[in-house]
Order: sequence, then structure tokens, then C-alpha cells
Amino acid sequence: MASVNSVMIWALLSAAPMAFGQPPAPAEGEFTRGRFLRLWWFEAGIEHGNPMPNPRFRVNAPEVVLHPSFAYRSEVRASGMMQLRIQEDLRLIEGAELYLELWGGHPGTANKRFTVNGRSTYKIPEVGTEQGHCTHQYPRIKLKRTDLVSGYNAIQFACDQGKSFWGHFIVDNACLRIELPRSHPDLAKAGLTDFDPRVDVFPGPGPETFTISLQADASEVAKIARVDYWGFYEGYDENGDGVFRDWHGFTKNRLPTGHLGSAFEPPFRLHWDLAMLPAQRDMAVRATITLKDRPNLTYETAAVTKLVHQVGGAQVRMYGVSDKPVPFWSRAGKARTAKLELDLDPSRIERAELHTVVWDGGRGSVADYFTLNGRAFPVAAEGKHDVIYTVLPVPPDLLRRGRNEIRLLSDTEHHGIEILEPGPTLVVRYR
Repeated sequence: MASVNSVMIWALLSAAPMAFGQPPAPAEGEFTRGRFLRLWWFEAGIEHGNPMPNPRFRVNAPEVVLHPSFAYRSEVRASGMMQLRIQEDLRLIEGAELYLELWGGHPGTANKRFTVNGRSTYKIPEVGTEQGHCTHQYPRIKLKRTDLVSGYNAIQFACDQGKSFWGHFIVDNACLRIELPRSHPDLAKAGLTDFDPRVDVFPGPGPETFTISLQADASEVAKIARVDYWGFYEGYDENGDGVFRDWHGFTKNRLPTGHLGSAFEPPFRLHWDLAMLPAQRDMAVRATITLKDRPNLTYETAAVTKLVHQVGGAQVRMYGVSDKPVPFWSRAGKARTAKLELDLDPSRIERAELHTVVWDGGRGSVADYFTLNGRAFPVAAEGKHDVIYTVLPVPPDLLRRGRNEIRLLSDTEHHGIEILEPGPTLVVRYR
């Protein structure tokens, strides 16, 4: 097996310029050693201190309680307050952060925020909702240790109506992530004080492929249930944070999606195909390790940095949509269209794929609810009001030089289908 250093030498020899001036890759000292996190997830139900007037955890702007049409709906009875129970000696922890799986809400909703135990108020990053776009996001927000208590922590979410007809968003999952120092007595008791697996990355087996595995000794392997790999690179912004060059992937129902992949057996190996990524340098990989018999304890490894990808004999580009409706949302039989401008002769294209994230409120009776140049693409599912990320192959002969049209149509009476930010993006590999 090649070492990480050999990857760096190979990478530097194949260096290629960046296409976007986005945030830099992690500094070498940023992830020099892994860290332990204890996860305390939100649990619905009065037995967990969380009575739920609606099956989803909903947050409303105050005006809606007096609205002539919405005031009596079950969603409006939600106060936006959740309780997250932790059992920690706060003197012994390294730090804390709140992680959210969040549907950005009704377009125009403003000033999404939360207060912890009535102490400090934190702003949820703005990713386009206030400007009228359909959004989703997965922020990790650092908290002061003094905001927390060992026991039930009251997290009060709030928002303003802004330009929306009803200021509103949904928190599908929330987690207090508590960082434990290696000196923590719980880690010593579990024999984890010296636990330090490392990610290994080397080129191959194909010309535009990385092989990723985990370096761990036998005692460490015996403690590992699964390994999830995450990449830092320039690519489609599937997690909706508005940044194309950053750590990619998110969670849905607490499980990873849009990441590099997961492995469940030693040596926890997978292959990362880079053929549809633009040429770039300063990429990185790290892993999240789930431990056996300790489902709420995870380990984030150090990152392997300075990886470089060169596209062999071709180029790869991303094309976003223009003339995009705001919001990009169809219901009640109102079609929405957007333009995708291609400045290439399709005969030069070797491979193309379409990346899309939707909030699936239902297509109604429409069969071909999402089309590219008249051809249907299955970007939604059963209308369960959930986030769905798809990467679908596109035949090059379907594409046209110049204007290509994306059309969205749902005839549901209520929510319909939302195209979430950043909108559909065509990735093409061409000669």
C-alpha cells in the first residue's frame, strides 16, 4: 500500500489550477489528531420533555397565531422550544456545538435563530431563505460551555416573518455534540485514551481514482462498527451552505448522505471516483468512526490534506441554472422553468450528469414532473416532505449548445415540489 506521502508527491506532479476562489483547505495543524464526540440527539415525545402538536418540529414567526387562515392549524401550536438531555460533567468537556438538519422554511422567512437555556442567542447562518429561495442546511454552531446544563437543555428556536406569507422552518433533527478530551475518565474506562486510527489515501486503481482506507491496529479495529468518509473539494453544493469548495455531505435521519461513502469491514476501504470533478488541488479526506456498543460516541480522524486531482485528457465543468424562478417551487399546476446555458458543442461531451436537491412535497398526478429538454428525470419520490439529493446521468445527445430548459410541474393542492439551493447543476466532462 502506498503511503500518504507518496500521494502528495504524485499529487504535486499533477497539480492543476483551481476554478473557484472559495475558502482554503484545512490547514495542516487543524486536524493533526482526531477528536471524540459524544452525541445527544433530540428525541420527540412528552416522555423526553418534547410534546409535539405536529409530527414535525416546527418553528413559526409570531404573527401566524393571529392569521385568519393559518391560526388554527396544528403547526401553529408549536412553540419552537425543544429539550435536549445530556449527561455530562461540564467541567470535564472540551467544547460543545449544536448540529441541525434543517429545512430552510417558507421562502422569505428571516432571522432564524435559537437561544440556549435563556442565556445566549445564536444566529442560524443565512443561505438564501431571506432572499426568497427554497433552502436546506446542516449547520454546526459552537456553543459556550456555560450555556449548557447537565440535564435538560432548553433550545428555543425563533424566526421572523420577513417577506414570507408565513415565517416558518422545520428542524428535522438536532444534536448536541460534546467534545471529550483524551483525559476524560469515560474514555479511560473504555480503553480509548490512545485510540487514534488514521485515514490513508493513495492513487488508483484507475487513473482518476483515490483508494481510501483506515490505518488502525487490531485492538482499534475491534472497537469499530462503521467508518464514514468525508471529502473537502470543489464540487456541487449538495448540503446547501452556499459554498462549492468545502467539506461535502450531510445527514438525513441522522445517517450520512452525499459523502464519499461508508465502510463496515476492515480495512474499511473504498474507491473515490474523481472523473466528474473539476481539476483542483488542496483537497482533503477525513473519517467519522462509529464505535461498537457506544452508539452515541464517535471519533473524527485527522484529515489527509494537500491531495490534488488532474482530469486526464479532458476537462470537467459545472453549469448552474440562470433565469431561475424565486422561489423555485411548483404546486397547484403552476409550471416553473429555468435556463441552463451550455457553451459547448454536445459532440465534445464524454459524460454528463445532473445534480439536484429537492424538498419533496409531492408531484400530484403529474407523471413527468421534472424535465430537462423535455425528458423526465426522477428527482423526487413519494411526496413525504423530505430532502432528496440525486445525481442522474444525462445522455450528451439530449443537450443543446446554448439554451437548455428545466421544467418543474406539480398539481398538488398544497406544498408541491421545491428545488432547493443552489438549484440543478449540470456537470460535464468534455474533450
